[in-house]
Amino acid sequence: MRLFLALFLCCGAAFCQQAMTDQQILAVFNGISQHAASLTPMLDQVRPNDWIAKGAPDTYATQLASTIEGVALIQSDMQTLAQHPDRMSDDLKALFRVQAVHQLLDSLMGGLRKYQNPALADLIESVVAEDRADLDRLQQYVLQLAGDKEAQLTLMDREAQRCRATLSREPATPSSPNRRIQ
Repeated sequence: MRLFLALFLCCGAAFCQQAMTDQQILAVFNGISQHAASLTPMLDQVRPNDWIAKGAPDTYATQLASTIEGVALIQSDMQTLAQHPDRMSDDLKALFRVQAVHQLLDSLMGGLRKYQNPALADLIESVVAEDRADLDRLQQYVLQLAGDKEAQLTLMDREAQRCRATLSREPATPSSPNRRIQ
């Protein structure tokens, strides 16, 4: 009975807390997805091959291709997370992907600013800056989710240990002499 009560209280509290958190985190997923979508038409204007002709390193072309692919994957990740926001591995994958795209964009903006259009670089950076608040919320959510999962595992382990201790203190039931072992 004690185990059932403890699990009920733990799961009940997690469910109540999760209902509020789900609405907030869905807004975060949607915000990140919208920011990624708004980057696409801007990235279509970036011309690293023209930069290379002006003496820029050819890695800018690779960075742009990786960034465009990453932006599309971010949108896909956010749709997946909206369906299953409590999958920590998917949350982490999406968080790392957004951070990686932001790093690529930081480097790419240097080339854009130097070789093509500083105003476009500023515009892209402003969209990325708008994403920072949602990215911070996603990080907080992942940390909270990890903490919740750890607390659940700790509780399950504690109850399993208590049950093992209870069972080990019970006397063994003698087997019936009429029963044969086969």
